Amino acid sequence: MAPVSICVLLSGCVDDHGKGAMHAATSRCFSKYPLAKGTAYKRFSCIYQAHSQYGPDAMGTHAALLQQIDQASLRVGLDIDSGALTVAEGETALHWVTRKAYYQASQHASPPEQPKTQGLRK
Repeated sequence: MAPVSICVLLSGCVDDHGKGAMHAATSRCFSKYPLAKGTAYKRFSCIYQAHSQYGPDAMGTHAALLQQIDQASLRVGLDIDSGALTVAEGETALHWVTRKAYYQASQHASPPEQPKTQGLRK
């Protein structure tokens, strides 16, 4: 067997800048902390910590965008945990902040409209 094919069979031969490990860490956050009152902030904090641990190289070209979404997600998590938002309202808010962040990153002509949700902070 040639050395190149051995490397392909072994994990860790290709440097993915921590992307695989970061993905695994964020997946554990989703498994460990459901999107529910009492665990929403923990979920988003766990994801934020994983992104911070592996850094911009692992996050790729959209690192700043992911960091912006992480910050907004933390606020939404607090609102869900406090009862200011229901889980459904929190999901709507998360979709909106994600769309808004993508809009800001890509500078499209028309920004997304904020959903009409009680308790949503700007």
